[in-house]
Amino acid sequence: MHALAFILLCLLILCVSPPSTVAADAKRYTTFNTPRFILHIGRDDSSPQADTINIEDLAKSSITILNDTYEELSRIFQSSPKKKVVLRFLPPEEFRRQTGAPAWTSAMYFRDEITIPLTAKTGMDRAELSRALRHEYVHAFIAEMSRYRCPAWLDEGVAQILEGHPNPLLGPALREWISQNNAIPLDWLQNGFTTLDHAYVPAAYAQSLFATRKIIMKRGFRSITQYLTQLQDGVSEPQAFKVAFGQNKRDFERELTVQIKRWSVSNRKHP
Repeated sequence: MHALAFILLCLLILCVSPPSTVAADAKRYTTFNTPRFILHIGRDDSSPQADTINIEDLAKSSITILNDTYEELSRIFQSSPKKKVVLRFLPPEEFRRQTGAPAWTSAMYFRDEITIPLTAKTGMDRAELSRALRHEYVHAFIAEMSRYRCPAWLDEGVAQILEGHPNPLLGPALREWISQNNAIPLDWLQNGFTTLDHAYVPAAYAQSLFATRKIIMKRGFRSITQYLTQLQDGVSEPQAFKVAFGQNKRDFERELTVQIKRWSVSNRKHP
């Protein structure tokens, strides 16, 4: 019995390793390792906000949110990703320097890593933390399911639907765009939005949400899973679109313009 107890204790220690801290100048990096996630939390002790952030509480909240989201997405997509995802919280200036992200970006997912600027609000506001982590972890989930082949517009659309309530800025942005243009061509929204012209980034997010809702309302969420699975299997993107969503992309875009214009003169607030 003593040998068995010792083995179980060793396994528990391996599953959730204690945090390790590395100090460099005024910055401090703390790492938490779990079976599904690795968290690196960087804090600038020279910042006046440093003392307002409890690293242990932030790590506990983040791991809980991510594990809960993992279970939820596994049910929704009927799939359980195997890759371990890295989550990095960095001081805001370090976030901009390392990611090269534009000023409007509040979090980023790239190649199995989620990076979030660590501010007092991030560390203390559980609702904002949950929205950011849910949104970015959807990207990680979809990336593995599609072997990194999912177009950005659908990726962002699903992430917005599953993160929670829509951003109130999206509706006005999409109404302004569609008042002078057709729907944004989906080919423009194939890759990540960080390289888009800043002028139509809000409209791009809004249209992505609208288009994804359109698909789900017409074909059900299972069609999203089917589409991602087709991409994972190496099917060409146009063919996967037609098989999963029941029409070719150009016809879909034409319908999208008509429906967005109709929505824009309605009293519906969100895309």
